[in-house]
Amino acid sequence: MSLSVELSGLQVAQTDLDTIGNNIANVSTTGFKGSTPNFTDVYATSLAGSAGASQGLGAAANSVSQLFTEGTISQTGNPLDVAIDGNGFFQVQTGTGILYSRDGALQLNNTGFLTNDTGALVMGYAAPTSGSTAIQSGPLQTIQINQSNIAPVATSQLSLDLNLPSSDSLINTVTTPFSVTNPLSYNESTTSTIYDSLGASHTLTTFFTQVSGSGSPPKWATHWEVSNSNGSMVASGTGGVLSFSTSGSLSAGSGTINVPLGTGANPLSIAQTFTGTTLSSLSFGVNSLNNNGAPGGQFAGLEIGTNGNVIAQYTNGATKIMGTIALANFTNPQGLVATTNNNWQATVSSGQPVTNAPGTGVLGTLQANALEGSNVDLSTQLVNLIVAQQAYQANVQGINVDQQDVQKLLTLQ
Repeated sequence: MSLSVELSGLQVAQTDLDTIGNNIANVSTTGFKGSTPNFTDVYATSLAGSAGASQGLGAAANSVSQLFTEGTISQTGNPLDVAIDGNGFFQVQTGTGILYSRDGALQLNNTGFLTNDTGALVMGYAAPTSGSTAIQSGPLQTIQINQSNIAPVATSQLSLDLNLPSSDSLINTVTTPFSVTNPLSYNESTTSTIYDSLGASHTLTTFFTQVSGSGSPPKWATHWEVSNSNGSMVASGTGGVLSFSTSGSLSAGSGTINVPLGTGANPLSIAQTFTGTTLSSLSFGVNSLNNNGAPGGQFAGLEIGTNGNVIAQYTNGATKIMGTIALANFTNPQGLVATTNNNWQATVSSGQPVTNAPGTGVLGTLQANALEGSNVDLSTQLVNLIVAQQAYQANVQGINVDQQDVQKLLTLQ
């Protein structure tokens, strides 16, 4: 009886040592969650002394609990490294099915799919359709990054918000008609960059003339000139006439700029507006400029948002959402079964995964350029190792004593 009791103690001490050893071995493993063994005492139910005490039969390993506290999040500088700040697991597609992980060391494989560092495909949602305000689109799927160039967009709308000085001199447009080469024929000017259908840039200069005898407040005539990258004039023309109220707010004024191009690009047709423009005693200044055109762009890299959006960046400054990384959470994370490669497998005990975009419900957010380290406290594990080793040695010593008693018993005549 005594030998079996001490053998059970030896077995639970060995389980303790194995668990602690595994924790220490993974102290630097990304996203690793430490474990702690749970032991239970064992008593005989059929043996009871006169005082009603049960006979102790030793100990048994009841279970090994995983500790799902967060590890330290450290900056790495890699834009595809991402840590989960809060609850949730990445979902990855492997050859054996969907597994779950806290390891966010992501990369692109040779076909453009987003994977973890073991090659498992990261799961998420397709990019929302154009104009949609939805966070996600469609069913859970793998995320593939299209690294193709984006086409240029010809400028078709140009909006200028500026201030025109009421103190500028009035110009008689009859005696001094507008001319690009005559600075006395206009008061102010500003330049902006526009793009044709091939992505080539052109310079648009807009001129403003405060017209004498045009009313109170005086109206402002606009003219424009388009020049190419060499500075040579391509076309010029008359724009809209700006009218203002007595409080200086714009009451009317817009125009259309039509530019034929001989470069193989489509002719430019630009609706020029001046929304927000004011007339005041302040100096001339452009407050904002909105241009819907853009040159073509080459794929330059990726960034990952806190909401899981995987955003492609291009050399022309444009961005495009390629998909959204999904997170999953479980009613009972303790029911997950740890597997190799920093993964867990769902079980009946864990329950079904609740999947959504990061930052929704109880799911945490993502932190890019960072990784979550192991949550193992090495100092604590070393102290636990000493205690477990002492328990192991004590049980071994107990077995030695019992063995000596048995040997003495066998030598009795």
